[in-house]
Amino acid sequence: MTSMVRSPGRLLLLLVLIFLGLSSASAAPSPRVRYSINDAWLFSEGPVEGAEKEVFDDSGWSRIDLPHTWNAEDAFDDRPGYRRGTGWYRRNLILDEALREKRIHLHFEGANQVAEVWLNGRKAGSHVGGYTAFLFDITALVRWDGSNSIAVRVDNAHDEDIPPLNADFTFFGGIYRDVWLVATSPVRLTLTDHASSGIFIDSTPRGDRAEVVLRGSVDNSLPRMIRARMEHRIFDERGNEITRATAAIELPANGSAAFRHESVSIPSPKLWSPSDPHLYRVVTEIVHEGRLVDRIVNSFGVRSFRADPARGFLLNGQPLRLNGTNRHQDRAGYGNALPDALHRRDVEIIKDDGFNFLRLAHYPQDPAILEAADHLGLVVWEEIPIVNLIGMSDAFAENSERMLVEMIRQHYNHPSIVFWGYMNEVMLTRPNPIPEGYYQRMLELTRRLEARVKAEDPGRLTVMALSRDEIPPEDHGLGSVTDVLAFNLYFGWYYEKLETLGAFLDEFHRAHPSRPLIVSEYGAGSDERVHATAPTPFDFSSEYAQIFHGSSFSQMEERGYLVGTAIWNHFDFASEARSDSKPTLNQKGLYFHDRTPKDTAFYYRAALLEEPVLYIGREWLRRAGSLPAERIQPVWAYTNLDEVILFINGVTAGPVPIENRRAVTKALLVDGPNRIRASGRRGEQWFTDEITIDFDDRSEARRDGLIAVNAGSEYSYVDDAGVVWEADREWRSGGWGFVGGAPGRTHHRISSTDDDPLLQPSRVGMDAYRFDLPDGMYEVEIALAERDRQIAAGSRIFSVIANGAAIFTDLDLVASAGPFAAVRRKAVVEAVNGEGIEIRFPASAGKPVVSAILIRR
Repeated sequence: MTSMVRSPGRLLLLLVLIFLGLSSASAAPSPRVRYSINDAWLFSEGPVEGAEKEVFDDSGWSRIDLPHTWNAEDAFDDRPGYRRGTGWYRRNLILDEALREKRIHLHFEGANQVAEVWLNGRKAGSHVGGYTAFLFDITALVRWDGSNSIAVRVDNAHDEDIPPLNADFTFFGGIYRDVWLVATSPVRLTLTDHASSGIFIDSTPRGDRAEVVLRGSVDNSLPRMIRARMEHRIFDERGNEITRATAAIELPANGSAAFRHESVSIPSPKLWSPSDPHLYRVVTEIVHEGRLVDRIVNSFGVRSFRADPARGFLLNGQPLRLNGTNRHQDRAGYGNALPDALHRRDVEIIKDDGFNFLRLAHYPQDPAILEAADHLGLVVWEEIPIVNLIGMSDAFAENSERMLVEMIRQHYNHPSIVFWGYMNEVMLTRPNPIPEGYYQRMLELTRRLEARVKAEDPGRLTVMALSRDEIPPEDHGLGSVTDVLAFNLYFGWYYEKLETLGAFLDEFHRAHPSRPLIVSEYGAGSDERVHATAPTPFDFSSEYAQIFHGSSFSQMEERGYLVGTAIWNHFDFASEARSDSKPTLNQKGLYFHDRTPKDTAFYYRAALLEEPVLYIGREWLRRAGSLPAERIQPVWAYTNLDEVILFINGVTAGPVPIENRRAVTKALLVDGPNRIRASGRRGEQWFTDEITIDFDDRSEARRDGLIAVNAGSEYSYVDDAGVVWEADREWRSGGWGFVGGAPGRTHHRISSTDDDPLLQPSRVGMDAYRFDLPDGMYEVEIALAERDRQIAAGSRIFSVIANGAAIFTDLDLVASAGPFAAVRRKAVVEAVNGEGIEIRFPASAGKPVVSAILIRR
């Protein structure tokens, strides 16, 4: 039994129940009309002269639907860089005559990062910032006697005045979230307050009651002053009305008025929590001259919370350890242009894995994410995208503050949100040279943003994330500004050793006992094709990532003073500038970019879930060994059961000790398929899981002549054809390996190949490779890449000669292919007189290099 059973219909069922509850709550139809206009758009890349005009020939443009990004492909190819610039969208819109007396709005959930909108050739408005919504009232621009032309110019080019300036994620361009048409009566709750709902809900539990405050504003587009009646009715999740509040409101001609209703209470409230995410709904109606003119519905939750420097996080007065994760919004095949269903699916996965805390990194995310977090029960940290650097201009500070206000007002009513964040590792990447007054400017901006959060929403907690190298007193004062301080820590990955994480945290806690602390990031990159029996940091082996998480999490869960922890990251995500074993991706996810789970995810399921978990690691299903001792291989299972017994090809290995949710044994594998079965017990109930490991025993099958060498590496690599390339080794009589030389490695992407983990390492300066093989004819394949960007053409020239036959002669990798480019060549070589195959690398300039050798009989 694995723990992969999902409940994909759970959120859908909740949404259906909500809809039914709303239907029962109010029978009369809402005067508002709101529908998406995602279909039938036309798109063109680059600057297009006159594309904003009402009459324009767009017949050659591409037909697309929203959400859309123009970087879904070029952000993942093997060429450095991706297109950052302008893109144009056009669409025709015919309005129903029934809407003629209404106010017409266009609501964009997100476009990255500067958007300008025209209707019928006239400017409707513009918006700066790629991760928050914006709305324009287009009533004065619409035409009722025909089609309306919508034109949108979007630009994701770098701009020194707009955060983020620099970050470890891809800045996809485009209208990548939904677009809505919203039609309202002339008298309506304000839509144009930073694209918010126009109503803000605060609820505070006090003994056996909850006090609810409802505030906001109402717009009146009529040319006369009017008096209207507002009514708020609060319903529970079953659709039962709990309480209501009614008040009169006076609205000036062509103006607005604010409202604040405080005398609303809920008796015996059900409190919102991750274990019971109870939601109330408030139906707000405006009645004018006896007629319903506006209605909106908002969900909210009743809860209290506090971050305590000694006791951690307290929710509704009770300690709750925040076991969390981070999430970026992109996905394989989509870039950042995900439909709502896939956003919701991500939240379901996170919740099903046992987590109760989600940091939305490093920007406000789709409304579907927050709605799902509310309904499923995740405590959320949301932040604006000030990452790595700040800009020195007044415009940068103004844009940052406006983004903060937009995020807070648009997402204010979500009970899942507990933390507002506004900076991440802002001193990690410093401008060169550092401008005079840079750190003072940074501190001023921090204090400005902190003050704005407290003015907008004093009830929630503020937080900032710093790296290990930015901790006080090296933080220039930033670390003392927010309510909670967070650290992004990578002990055992970028620095120091795994086991030193706990001591670091304890030392900081002793020095700052009054400071609430979150570990906001920790993680290690992994690649399902890379495996090691002796894994090391930065080898990207699946095995090291699993060791990393087991050690890091167990150290942190022992420290009750932590407010919470958050893995970096739940899903691999796009980072075009990265050149790790999978270029263009940050590979620290518990899931791959396509949302396939990694083995590491099951460590956390075993750690966090009450339901039974028994899962044999299955990323390493193809293995090989050229020595008899290499038939003995590690096998492990993740579990939260009382006892686990492992069986290898039907033979029991007996009960296996469970340490930190992991049961590990050594298995003697046979050539070919090996059946691995785990049986586990909780009480009197038994569970099973089973996998098959395919082992290529090259020690016994050598006469078949398949040897694949990952030269210069300490890990094995499994390519797309299923060939296992073994870790490098020194030659010993009767075996194979290198003679001389030293290992070398680059983390630069290698062009013309997907086998980066095979071409990134290399053996440098060796005399030869020897293969003690039986006589016969063999195909020898050599793979190489110039990994040193300092090597110029003519600086490294060598030949590759196998048993006297030249495979390469006077090869100059830079001159022939350029740096960081894969070069492969095959030749047929004969082994005679029991001498096997010797491959030599005579050099006329510099030292020879080789990345991979494959020999097949």
